[in-house]
Amino acid sequence: MAQRLVFVDVDGTLVNHNQEVPDSAQEALAAAAAAGHQLVLCTGRSKPEVYPALLDLGFRGLVGSNGAYGEMDGAAIFDDRMPENDVAELASWFDSNRTACFWTTPDAVYSVHDFIDLFRPSDGVSEPTAAGDWTAYLRQIGPYVRTGVPKTANKVTFFLSAGLGARLADARERFGSRFCIVSGSMPQELGETGELTALGMDKSVGLKKMAARLGFAPDDTVALGDSANDIEMLRSAGTGIAMGNGTPEAKEVADWVTAPIDDDGLALAFEQLGLTHA
Repeated sequence: MAQRLVFVDVDGTLVNHNQEVPDSAQEALAAAAAAGHQLVLCTGRSKPEVYPALLDLGFRGLVGSNGAYGEMDGAAIFDDRMPENDVAELASWFDSNRTACFWTTPDAVYSVHDFIDLFRPSDGVSEPTAAGDWTAYLRQIGPYVRTGVPKTANKVTFFLSAGLGARLADARERFGSRFCIVSGSMPQELGETGELTALGMDKSVGLKKMAARLGFAPDDTVALGDSANDIEMLRSAGTGIAMGNGTPEAKEVADWVTAPIDDDGLALAFEQLGLTHA
């Protein structure tokens, strides 16, 4: 079959809630790479949040921070950031609402109002706010965590606690006309999460830049994802596949839906597409 450029989301698509990659997914990725297809991680995570072992599964490229950063063969090829004045304005509003924030760049991550504590059990025993086992994630980002707010940033993820009053709708009303805001995946009873990038910035932007650089026609691109930040990528790819564990909105825009991540969803999708055969 013709060579394909395949974009794979990380959380909920490649990596499950316990930060594990199913064996079947690892095997499918290796087979697809051996068959000559080009693989690109396409994630909301920044580069410091991406486990190096993931790139070793056959991925040639990385699109991070919801399309704002990209690299190929380990070298940066684009790095689109919100400017200093925008970051300062956003940081002021978040601070006025005591909003836990996580600003990201290709070199560091900045935790404000204890954002990373959402991934830790509050007493060392109970479940963290973010569902799953995030031990590996905390270990990965540890060397890159900084305090304060960066001058420029690719993306900011924020958590609006139900007890503090501000809602995601308030952020959208204030900033939605000037920035791209998508909902996150924290349990809704505890609050709401959002992911904010520059206006017009989403994963489809990175997909198109990568495809153009590597000489792939849009019809020869494939995307797999599961959540709000994957929607534009699924729409833009020649074939968009939603995971069975995905949100209703992601499934609605996808060309078809595969099984959930822990039921070999990625491997089954690759098999159906014929990506695992030379």
